[in-house]
Amino acid sequence: MITPDTTPGASRKTRILARLFDIRNIIAALIGIYGILLVLAGLMPDAFGTREHRPRDANRVDMAAGTDANTWVGLIMVAVAAVFVIWALWRPLVSDPGADGEQKATMS
Repeated sequence: MITPDTTPGASRKTRILARLFDIRNIIAALIGIYGILLVLAGLMPDAFGTREHRPRDANRVDMAAGTDANTWVGLIMVAVAAVFVIWALWRPLVSDPGADGEQKATMS
């Protein structure tokens, strides 16, 4: 005998959990956090102690490569994280109950 689902909030809760733990959101969060840290390291090098190190020969290329590279790579990582979030919002996961009662997540 099949019993009907008497808790309408259960399917909504399943949808929210499926979207929250979507791998695209997790990747976006990780890339975004690292990107923000790199942007901060590039904009405020004194806070992270990178300006205290002075090479003996004071080569201009060595001194300029560190801070600009952190800023640009950080901005690119934040942009990639934004693309992952937009992708997850544009094509969300939809959990469909299968014939055997298991939840299957598919992209809409």
